[in-house]
Amino acid sequence: MLDWIKMITGVITSEIFLEPIIMVLVGYGIRMYGKNRKYRIIVDITIDLVDYIEANYKKWGIKGSQKMDRFLRMFKEEFKKQIGREPTPNELETARIRAEAQVYRNRTKRD
Repeated sequence: MLDWIKMITGVITSEIFLEPIIMVLVGYGIRMYGKNRKYRIIVDITIDLVDYIEANYKKWGIKGSQKMDRFLRMFKEEFKKQIGREPTPNELETARIRAEAQVYRNRTKRD
């Protein structure tokens, strides 16, 4: 029984077995870091743009859906500056939902 355990331990700890596992784990970690970074950028851009638009929409003479149109246009520009590519439809939807939630939170704070 002990020889069997030693053999399995030897196989699991061998370079041939561990190298691919380490590469997979490192790749997974890098991918997760990239997703978290991208999500933080989306949230940061969204909060900044919502605050900026809420402070200036009357001066610009826009309201309602025009504010969301302005937000999406500005979000695309800022996202491309920071990430280096256009946002995907899923990323735009995430930003839109976050923007609506931020506007709601801002309004409930004022009331």
